[in-house]
Amino acid sequence: MRSVRDVHGEIYRCIGVFSLAIAGVLMSCFVPSHSLSKFLGLEVPCLGLGLLSGVLYVFWIALARDVYGRGWGTVVSALIVSILLLNGPWYGIVNPPYFGLFGFVSSVLMGILTDFVNGGLGSVVCLATNWLAFWQFKGVTFSLPIALIVLLATFASGFVFDLLARKMAVYVVGHVPIIKGV
Repeated sequence: MRSVRDVHGEIYRCIGVFSLAIAGVLMSCFVPSHSLSKFLGLEVPCLGLGLLSGVLYVFWIALARDVYGRGWGTVVSALIVSILLLNGPWYGIVNPPYFGLFGFVSSVLMGILTDFVNGGLGSVVCLATNWLAFWQFKGVTFSLPIALIVLLATFASGFVFDLLARKMAVYVVGHVPIIKGV
């Protein structure tokens, strides 16, 4: 049985995990990723999610993993997508009514893969899951060369920000007294 003295560490961990999730939500709300397709002149669904997934999501998920341990990144990804889905339907799609499940599943897959493999693969699987949903339910298609370029850029984004989170975690754990006791 755990001592009551350990409770403060759990409270700090919960505050930290929720703070990382809120940071991801705020980044997602304030970074105009949905405008990226129009700016680049590409009709690719979820392009902003793909190219900016590293800074929007993977960084926060990987930081939770590296500061609090494996599994906590998945919790952060589930919290991020849950809060985003409270804000509105996934990509504004209400038909079918369960389309938001694809957003939830894709984000949790990103969290699991970032936690246990790396953020590059997590980003690619998240994007591919969303693309499959768009193809299946909205009939959206685009060229294979564009898809491969976007997938490579998505992998790079997730991979780089996973590495940045590892570097940041070393600093945070070593310099923030509250974190050392968690």
